[in-house]
Amino acid sequence: MKHLFCTILFVSWGSLFAHPHMFIDTEMEVRLQGDILSGIEITWHFDPMFTAAITTDFDRNNDGQFSSTERSEVFSGAFSNLETSDYFTFLDIDGQVYSPSRIEEFSVFIEHGALVYRFFCPFDVPVTTGVFRVAIYDGTYYCDILYSEGTPITVTGPGSETTRFAIEQNDDIAISYGGTVSVSREGSSYSGTAFPQQLVVYLNTD
Repeated sequence: MKHLFCTILFVSWGSLFAHPHMFIDTEMEVRLQGDILSGIEITWHFDPMFTAAITTDFDRNNDGQFSSTERSEVFSGAFSNLETSDYFTFLDIDGQVYSPSRIEEFSVFIEHGALVYRFFCPFDVPVTTGVFRVAIYDGTYYCDILYSEGTPITVTGPGSETTRFAIEQNDDIAISYGGTVSVSREGSSYSGTAFPQQLVVYLNTD
């Protein structure tokens, strides 16, 4: 039952309650090989409720850590079904949208009292236009995903030294949701329509 509970909590309920019930702060490491986007390492920091749900169900000895067995169980019971939602990750290169075909290097841990998922999305896609965009969002708005405060973006690898990037709102993607918002981010207001943030990376800006 615990795997079913966490799968429903993270995926299926979005179709029933189309307003945020989970809050995720994200960070990204964009990995380049010249004008090839080799992949993106994504880090998600979760809210206290989801942190409590996962640690209660999977941290068997309550030591605040996840063994390799526990990590595998978290992956299969509370992460892998996100494949049906493209792992909430959408890469746009000149109007062509890509999503991860698989996930590598999945890890789960506790940091500053919060549950953290970290995983790598391989792409190996040429950026012939010199610019690409990455949006991480839940199209049901069950999960409210924003970039972490501070410096949530790093660009690494050959070619990274000549890049620049910015985080902007994607006004072309409107997510409508209804119902009463029972929980919210501190300082946030909810209008009934959400627009995801996206990272825009420009190559060869010298």
